Amino acid sequence: MNLEIYLTGKVKTKFILEGVEQYLKWIRPYHKIKITSFPLAGSTSANRDQIKKKEGERYLKALQNEKNVVVLHERGEELSSMEFATFIKKWQNSGTRKLIFIIGGPLGFSDNVLSQNWKKLSLSRMTFTHEMALLVLLEQLYRAETINRGMIYHY
Repeated sequence: MNLEIYLTGKVKTKFILEGVEQYLKWIRPYHKIKITSFPLAGSTSANRDQIKKKEGERYLKALQNEKNVVVLHERGEELSSMEFATFIKKWQNSGTRKLIFIIGGPLGFSDNVLSQNWKKLSLSRMTFTHEMALLVLLEQLYRAETINRGMIYHY
């Protein structure tokens, strides 16, 4: 199954970039994976609703024909790592060719994104930067793969 991750904002922090590269290296034997970053739509001190709307329009345009989309959102369903592995396995077993995850910017998602009929998952009730959310997602995707394959992985 192909995996795509869309996020608002580039990853700039060195240790996170290194972690992202490491997890991509570990995931790629099992999945084709692509990460796409959208630029921030403006300063967080500007009109927040307009920024969220503009960023939301980018997601909707890029994903207009997609139905297998998972929105990472603080009010989404929380899963344990084992449950997330089962979640991924169900998508794989259903014949899904591509699963897309989206990570919002500093202001989160607009209502027009959240109102889509897309699955919503939460990495935690805590808020993470887009960079950290990407790293945690990649770690959980790799962990899910090791769980589903019966491999030993623990740090």
